[in-house]
Amino acid sequence: MPNDQQDRRHHRYVGLVPGLVVAGVGLVFLLDNLGIVPAAEIWRFWPLALIALGAVRLVDATDPGTRTRGGILVGAGAVLQALNLGLIPGGVGQLWPLILIAAGILMIVNRGASGMVIGGSVRAGERLARADAVAIFGGIKRQVATEDFRGATYVAIFGGGEIDLRRAGILADEAVIDITAIFGGFELRVPPTWIVVNEVVGIFGGTSDETLAPLPEKPGNRRLVVRGSAVFGGIGIKN
Repeated sequence: MPNDQQDRRHHRYVGLVPGLVVAGVGLVFLLDNLGIVPAAEIWRFWPLALIALGAVRLVDATDPGTRTRGGILVGAGAVLQALNLGLIPGGVGQLWPLILIAAGILMIVNRGASGMVIGGSVRAGERLARADAVAIFGGIKRQVATEDFRGATYVAIFGGGEIDLRRAGILADEAVIDITAIFGGFELRVPPTWIVVNEVVGIFGGTSDETLAPLPEKPGNRRLVVRGSAVFGGIGIKN
C-alpha cells in the first residue's frame, strides 16, 4: 500500500513542471506582444524553472539520493538566479567549483550504493541488481547482464554515458531508473520485451523514446519506468 501511494503521488507531479514551463513561456510571449513587460526582462528569471523542478523532486523524494539531487537543482537554480539579478559578483565561470561540490555530495550520499561507478568504463556483463553511475566532465559505458535488474540511478553533469541493458532481465513486475542529466545526456538500450514508461521531465532538454513496445499478450513482458530530469541535456531510449 505505501508503494501504491508513493506511485500515485509521483504521477500527480510528473506533468506539473513541464506544464508550468510551457504556460510560463506562453505568458512571457503574451506580455511581450502586448507591450506590458519586455521578454528580455522576464527571461532573467528562467532559473526559477530549475528551482521548481528541484522542489518537486524534494517533495516527491522517497530516498536520500533523490532528495539530494532535488536539493542540488534548487541550489543551482538559486545561484543562477542570483547571478542574473546581480546579487552575486562575478560570473558563472568563477562558480564552476560548485559543480565539484555537488558531485562530491552525490558521491557521499550514494557511497553505499551497490555498483556505483564514478566515470570511466565498466567491464561487460555486470551482474549487479543495481548499476548506479555518475558522469562528470567525462563518459561512462556499461553493459549489465544480471537476471534480477531492480533499477539504477544515473547522473550526468557536463558528461554522458551509454547504458546497455539488452542482456539484463527483471524478475519483479517493474524496475525504476532515475536519471539526472544537466548539460549532458545518456543513451539507454533495453531488451525488446521491456515496456518503457517515460516520466522524465525536460527543461530546455528532453527525452527521445524510440523503443517499439512489445505486444501486451506476449509472455515475459516487464515494465521499465524511467524517471528524472533533463536540464539542457538529453536522454535517448532504444531497443
